[in-house]
Amino acid sequence: MKSLLVARHLPLMVIVALALGTGCQRTRSSNGIPDTTFVSVMVSLKRVQDSTGVSDAKKAALRDSILQGRGLTPARLEAAARQLAQNPTRAQTVWQAVQRRATDTARANVYNPANETTSVVPSGSAAKK
Repeated sequence: MKSLLVARHLPLMVIVALALGTGCQRTRSSNGIPDTTFVSVMVSLKRVQDSTGVSDAKKAALRDSILQGRGLTPARLEAAARQLAQNPTRAQTVWQAVQRRATDTARANVYNPANETTSVVPSGSAAKK
């Protein structure tokens, strides 16, 4: 149920983060989520959302796992997005960081959502075991 809520509200959170009015500048949202954590979570959620060949149930489990791994709930992530949206300039900077990191990650490897915790070895490097 929580995963379905996140899945439905992920685009809303992004739009809210970019579209709402001005407010105070902060490096952290009022609910204590650092921008770096917000970026990391959003990139991971975007990767799950964009993955193909993965069942909706698996995507839901992955979304739950991503949030739980960072000690977040869908409501807390949405609150952070709303807080971020109060400063459109900062929201734009954070969203650009999400897009850059998602693009860099996509170039570095082909995403395998079934193996979310696997580290990526850049091509041309020898993997050590």
